[in-house]
Amino acid sequence: MKRYNQWGKYLLFMMGITVLSTSCNKKLDIVAVNVGAEGKEWNSLSDTRAHLMGIYGLMRAAMVDNYGHWVYGEMRYGDFNSYSRADLRVVQENKLKSAYPLIKGLTDWRRFYAVINAASLFIERAPEVMAKDTRYTERDLKYDVAQARTIRAMMYFYMVRIWGEVPLLKDSYDNGSFLEVDKATEATVLAFVEKELLQAAQELPYTYASGTQNYYGESYSTWVGVLVNKITAYSLLAHVAAWQGKYINADVYSKFVIDNFSKSGLSLLSAPNLVDPTNGLFGPSDRAQILAVRSSYELGEATNTGHIESLTLGYPIVTKAKPDIFVNRDTINNIFDDVNDTRFGIDSVSGLIRTNYFSNYNGDIPIFSKIKVIRNGSGDSDFSIFGSNLVFTRLEEIYLLHAEAKAVLGQKDEAIKNLNIIKAQRGLKPYINTSPKDILDEIFLERRRELMGEGWRWYDQIRLAKIKKNNAVLNDLIANGGIYWPISSDVLERNSKLVQNSYWK
Repeated sequence: MKRYNQWGKYLLFMMGITVLSTSCNKKLDIVAVNVGAEGKEWNSLSDTRAHLMGIYGLMRAAMVDNYGHWVYGEMRYGDFNSYSRADLRVVQENKLKSAYPLIKGLTDWRRFYAVINAASLFIERAPEVMAKDTRYTERDLKYDVAQARTIRAMMYFYMVRIWGEVPLLKDSYDNGSFLEVDKATEATVLAFVEKELLQAAQELPYTYASGTQNYYGESYSTWVGVLVNKITAYSLLAHVAAWQGKYINADVYSKFVIDNFSKSGLSLLSAPNLVDPTNGLFGPSDRAQILAVRSSYELGEATNTGHIESLTLGYPIVTKAKPDIFVNRDTINNIFDDVNDTRFGIDSVSGLIRTNYFSNYNGDIPIFSKIKVIRNGSGDSDFSIFGSNLVFTRLEEIYLLHAEAKAVLGQKDEAIKNLNIIKAQRGLKPYINTSPKDILDEIFLERRRELMGEGWRWYDQIRLAKIKKNNAVLNDLIANGGIYWPISSDVLERNSKLVQNSYWK
C-alpha cells in the first residue's frame, strides 16, 4: 500500500488514540488536544499536518469505540439479532439504562467532544502558521480549515441523532477552564451544522493534489478516498436536511452530489465490486469515497475490535465459532425477495446462492459477510485482525436519499427514476408507476437491502416513521424522546446544568 507510506497517515489513527487518552478538560470533561507545549506548536507546516491528521484519528476513535457506529445505527429494532451478547440484546430491545459497560460507554458523549475540541483548536490556531512558515500557503489553510469545519459539523450531526439536544461549543478550551454548559436545542445545533457545512463546501476541493499540484508534498493517489471534500460536505448537508424533514433542501443538496460526483472520481459499483475485500469500497483500495474512515493494516491500524467484522463474522470465515450478531434466514428471505438480486438470491432452478452479502446460509447461523476485510483483505481465518473502512455514506446511498426527497415532495417520476438506478445496478426489476407498492416503502426497503450493516437502519426507520406516521411503536418513541439515548451519569455529574433526557429520567 504505497499510497499510505508516509507518516501523516500513520498519525491518522495512532495520534487520535494517543490524544484520546490524555488528560481531561473540565468543560464537559472534554479530552484536551492542546496539552503539548504551546510555544513549540503551530509554527510550521508539519504542525498543521500533525494536528489535521489528529482530528481524523480522533473521529475514527469516537465512531468505533464500543462498536458505536454499528450499535447506534443497526441494533435498535433492527435486522441483526444477538447470538450470545446480552449487552447487544438490550440495545435491540431499547433498554438503554442497563448496567453493561458497553451501554455505559455508548451513553458517554465525551469522545465526540474531543473531536470537536481538536477541530475548533485547529480553526483558531492554523492561521498563525502562515505568518511563520512560508511553505504553508493560503490554499492549504483554506483546505485545512474547511476539513476541520466539516468534521466538527459531522460530529454535531452524529450526536444530535443519538442524543437530540447537546451542548453547542464553538471554541476550544484548555485544561484550566471550567464552565458548565447547558444543552442547546436540536434546531439550534443543526442550524450551526448547516452553516458550517455550507461555508466549508465553498472552500473544499473536489479532489486534493489534482494535476501537477501536491498537497502536503503528496500526490492525488495519497489522498484519494481519505480526506473529506466538497461532495462530502453536500452529502452531509442532504442528510442534515432530511433528518429535519426539510426535504426541499435535501433535494437540492443531494442533487448537487449526483450532478457533480464524477469530479471526485466517484462511480456506482456492482455488488461484487462493492464487497471485494481488497479492491472494494470497504477494503484498502484506492477507490474514491464520499466519506469513509480508513484503517490501514500496513500501518498497524487494523485491529480485532472496532470493526463490524468483529461482531458479524464466525466460522468458517474466522476461527470464532459463532458471530456475535447475525440476520436470521427468515429476515434474509423477506428482505431479499428477488432471485435476481446480486447482493443475495437463491436461483429457483439451480438452487445456487449468491453470497455477496451472506455466507453459510445453510449452516446453523447465516453469516453477514458483506464486509470481511481480514488484515489487508487477503488474510486468512487464523488472523482475525480487520482493516475495513468505516463507510459513512456512498454514492448508492445518496441516490436513494435523493429518491426519498423526491417522493416526499410528490415528484414520483423523479423518485422512481433514482430508485431504479440502484435497482438496475443490483439486477432487480424496475419499480413501475402503476405498482401497488407505496413508493416510499419501496425506497426504504431498497435502503434496507443495500445499506445493511452500514449503520443506517435505525435512522431510516425514524425518518420513515416521521414521514408516514404509521408506526405506533416508533411514533410513540419519537413523541416522547425515546429515540434518543440517555446521557451518561459520568457526564451529568460533571455538569450541573445538564439534565437527563426526559424519556430516561
